Amino acid sequence: MKNVFIVNKASRTGKAADTWARIDEYLKNNKVEYQIFFTAGAGDATEFARQATSSGEKVGLFVMGGDGTLNEALNGIADFENTLYTPLPSGSANDFVSGIGLKGDVLEILDRALHSEEVRTFDVGKVLYEGNERLFGVSAGIGVDAYVCLQALDSKLKKFLNRLGLGSATYGLLTVGDIFTMPFSDAKITSWYRGQENQMEVKDIIFAAAMNCRAEGGGVPMAPNATPDSGFLTAFYAHDISRLKCFTLLPSLIAGKHEGKSGFDLLNFDKIQIEMESAMCVHADGEHVGFFEEIQFECIPQVLKIRGF
Repeated sequence: MKNVFIVNKASRTGKAADTWARIDEYLKNNKVEYQIFFTAGAGDATEFARQATSSGEKVGLFVMGGDGTLNEALNGIADFENTLYTPLPSGSANDFVSGIGLKGDVLEILDRALHSEEVRTFDVGKVLYEGNERLFGVSAGIGVDAYVCLQALDSKLKKFLNRLGLGSATYGLLTVGDIFTMPFSDAKITSWYRGQENQMEVKDIIFAAAMNCRAEGGGVPMAPNATPDSGFLTAFYAHDISRLKCFTLLPSLIAGKHEGKSGFDLLNFDKIQIEMESAMCVHADGEHVGFFEEIQFECIPQVLKIRGF
């Protein structure tokens, strides 16, 4: 089995370069044979992962970066059956690694992956839009949830907080402003879960998040009971409440105590379709997807094989 590394040395405002130097030293000291790809821009990790996993042979795919880099690599995997995936976290939030319960620093994770036969299998989410699709490991969403992620991609605030080791706080600070400025939309929601279909009309949808893991945005527990190996996803959506009330509910959300609060709803689903009266921002694992009036989220159960536990 060949080992392939995809590395984003620019993650966490460039601090990941030091992380890669430690990994490189470990690999050389332990005489590990490997192939390395360094990302230089958007889409690189997807293309590198596609190259690495298209031959039909078994591949140990190691991806070092933040949740955005991990998402890009996930979307490049051509052969899930023969790919053993290991995320090496070096971002500011690292929600995917936390969500799957992968413990330790990058060298500990790397060492376990190379010296253990243990593999765990996880679900992956899929977002479908205008004939296209994108996979996600943590979450995907619309509205304020997605617009915050779009702003964070080039946020000077995030770069400043990263230097202080507080990069994950960016999402919460941006959310406060966006709640009072983002346009909302009425929507029709159709969900399918274990063979049952459910439809509802909602007013003024603020955001809707399709969660594979329990938390996004640097650890905000949007779906406190979600687990990425359940075989389904959990939707968390805010609607039919004022901007001020949504703002006052944020402390409950951050504490994971929002279930049952009026205007904050959760439901499990295999597939969900949201039709909006006006286009809203969409993200997948914090990566901007676009602005759309209709979106669909689906669960792909037990498809991603991960080492390093």
